[in-house]
Amino acid sequence: MRRSLPKDPQGRSIIAGYPWFGDWGRDTMIALPGLTLATGRPEIAKQILLSFSHYIDRGMLPNNFPDAGGRPDYNTVDAAFYYIEAIRQYYEMTQDRQTLIALFPTLLQIIDAHLKGTRYSILVDKSDGLLYAGEPGVQLTWMDARVDGREVTPRIGKPIEINALWYNALCTLARLAPVAGKMAQPFAKTASAVENSFAKFWNSSTGYCYDVIDSPGIGVDATLRPNQIFSVSLPESPLTKEQQRSVVNVC
Repeated sequence: MRRSLPKDPQGRSIIAGYPWFGDWGRDTMIALPGLTLATGRPEIAKQILLSFSHYIDRGMLPNNFPDAGGRPDYNTVDAAFYYIEAIRQYYEMTQDRQTLIALFPTLLQIIDAHLKGTRYSILVDKSDGLLYAGEPGVQLTWMDARVDGREVTPRIGKPIEINALWYNALCTLARLAPVAGKMAQPFAKTASAVENSFAKFWNSSTGYCYDVIDSPGIGVDATLRPNQIFSVSLPESPLTKEQQRSVVNVC
């Protein structure tokens, strides 16, 4: 759809669930490669990626744009990383270096904000490089259902798919940085730390991954959930080949 924005009158976006929902950051970036790149419409992908770049705030992508011109909501921890993955796929298909250079400061802003810390206690744990997120009363992952004001699936701590996305984002920037005339080493170094620490997610007694680790008052959430499939399906995986096979088989 056309999404006329104050900073981009020719903007484009994707409706999450017409007619009930408007455009949501997470849904837009997950759907973008299939709806635009796979269908041979990279110019629309470019418009969407550039439109959303104006609305990165404290390293976060808006979860949704209100229809009546209100302020966007920034309450999702994963949308910014799906944005980075969408940019990677766009560049891989088009080799559009000019657009990558235009977007690279935004990518740097996202990584820097998560290293320093942003909303809702979202912050990289300097002891292991993994990403912590969440506060009571706020649902930041896709499992965001609430009933009577209570979170159905509290996931405060270090969720597995968030850290898989974080690792993939760091690897992506390490790969794209030289194309944009930047150094890859800082991103590669942080990615290496995350890869080493990802072993904390592996539950050797079950042969699959914990859903959340370092959760306040809980420690680890060993519930079998599909979130772990992202640690295999993203372009860069921090799991060993044997662990990847086990995760796929269990899922």
